[in-house]
Amino acid sequence: MNEIWLWITQNFNNREIAAAAWIALILGLVSTKKDVRSSLFGVVRAVADTKLLIVFGAFAGWVGLLSWFGSKTGLWTSSQVVPTVVWYFVGGLPLLFRAFDAKEGTQHFRGYATAVLSGTAVIEFIYVAKTFSLPIELVLTPIVTFIALLAVVSERDPEHAAVNKLLTRVLAIAALTILWHSVSQIWAEPETFFTTDTARSFTLPIYLTICSIPFFYALHCYSHIEGARIQIDQKTFQSDELKAYAKKRFILTFMARPWLLRRATRQFQNMPAKDNADVDNIIQDILHYERQEETPPEVDDLEGWSPFAAREFLADEGLRTNDYHASGDGEEWWSGVAARDLDEGILPSIGNYSFSGIEGVVKQLKFRGHFVDQYVTDEAQAEFGRLAAKLCKKAFKGDSTSFQERLVQQVPFETRFNETTVNLVRERFPNDKGFELIIFFNR
Repeated sequence: MNEIWLWITQNFNNREIAAAAWIALILGLVSTKKDVRSSLFGVVRAVADTKLLIVFGAFAGWVGLLSWFGSKTGLWTSSQVVPTVVWYFVGGLPLLFRAFDAKEGTQHFRGYATAVLSGTAVIEFIYVAKTFSLPIELVLTPIVTFIALLAVVSERDPEHAAVNKLLTRVLAIAALTILWHSVSQIWAEPETFFTTDTARSFTLPIYLTICSIPFFYALHCYSHIEGARIQIDQKTFQSDELKAYAKKRFILTFMARPWLLRRATRQFQNMPAKDNADVDNIIQDILHYERQEETPPEVDDLEGWSPFAAREFLADEGLRTNDYHASGDGEEWWSGVAARDLDEGILPSIGNYSFSGIEGVVKQLKFRGHFVDQYVTDEAQAEFGRLAAKLCKKAFKGDSTSFQERLVQQVPFETRFNETTVNLVRERFPNDKGFELIIFFNR
């Protein structure tokens, strides 16, 4: 028993031991209930799925390969086996799952590297470098966790803004106190901190995260390849030969650019493709669109907006749409719909942005707010007004103050501003339990 405890204290600090102890205690208590045990078994069965086990095993093999390579360059030693295993479960697997939800482009994966190379990573390392004694950590860990959970819950309700502000201050004081304790301990005994082992401990998560990005991206691409195969096979009126040709051409052309593979698959279904020439045209159209995105053609204000510019109007607000593409008949063109929460309530109001028009020219911008009476908040309505006003500024080169005031008041209106007609519509749901606010910009 003493040998086990010695191994634990050598490989984990007091904060990690305290957190593990509380997690084990909570799991032990909740598992005494039959329904909780059934849920836990369900989670275990889901994780034990063959496909997931293959993914987990492949990732473990990748981490093992990185460890082997690190040992050849001095970045990794056998003393880092436990930290590597901990990183695999605590740091690596969450990034692995996030890879499936990555948005268009590679910015999502660049964010992994940015996060571990930021100054925040240094502060976090110092934060956990020196801990309090185990008894103090056993008391401190649940208190800080409980306050943090209260802060998250109170943040969702505007009525608890004062409580949230107080809890946030308490958390800040606690964090600064813990950080100061760690810094003072390092200052008192610098020779125990500034060592080769400390340097390796600091660089380990950075090394593993950055070098795992290719694996995450490859998995992201593979998941979309499998999704494309399934979607293409679901078409019933196209021949097996055409579907096989489409899969081959799309995957070979877009395997490393899954966002383009999604576009190709969608167009194959929507157009719809009837022969091999249609498949080739889909590929050429997508590649042409990508080239145009690098140097977008100009669009006369009297005609409409550039689809490439319209796509970016609310991008910094988390409302960047998918690509601009033709409908089934090829006459109308549509963007994807970009959506985000307008508040942080239990059932948040939703705002979504989209646009439509003809090939190369956007004729209508649309921003829609979806509000449920029982859960609508002043915060959500104010956020809708702010985003709609921002879209106004992006859509016009002149001053649009005259109707922005009416926009904030949510009074339906129709007005014309130079070459653009602006409408604000308020519609009740068919079940009369909520309403939508929709602002249109038409050219």
